[in-house]
Amino acid sequence: MSGSKPRAVASLGIVFGLGAIGTLAAWSDTATATSGVFSTGSIDLQLDGEQGNPDAYAFATLTKENMSPGERVAAELPVENTGTTPFNYTMLAAASSSDLAPHMVFKVTNGTSDGELCSGDRLGPDTWLVEGDSVDPFDGPRTLAPGQSENLCIQMRLHPDAPNSAQNKSVQVSFNFNATTA
Repeated sequence: MSGSKPRAVASLGIVFGLGAIGTLAAWSDTATATSGVFSTGSIDLQLDGEQGNPDAYAFATLTKENMSPGERVAAELPVENTGTTPFNYTMLAAASSSDLAPHMVFKVTNGTSDGELCSGDRLGPDTWLVEGDSVDPFDGPRTLAPGQSENLCIQMRLHPDAPNSAQNKSVQVSFNFNATTA
């Protein structure tokens, strides 16, 4: 029994030791934070209230037949941001034909048209159409906030020095707009 007494004392020490550790438990708590909702906005560039994509907007007010050197035609084109996110937009002009394109020059303002001339501030320099290429008439991208619109006035002119070879020619211009997040 002399060997079992030390074992009993050791066993009691283990029991009391474990009991003492169990009574040293700390207080604890947990918490969770849930974020708000994340959603995306939208970019929606419209021309005079129409999408212009996939079908091109018919800018039929910018047309003139039987032009003579020096004659002009001007028309207004409202650009609108109907999306929920601000955007920057650019515009490139591409000519359908190289026969008359090199003799046509245009400018863009933020004003109105009287059918021949544009009022308002110029948004870039006078720009020549280029055969087989697109040209940028703006000094830089234009910015529109959601719900905002800007009235562009585009004035086309047959250059006063257009040669005889420009007679009985025609050209159609595509104004291609591109909007990206601001």
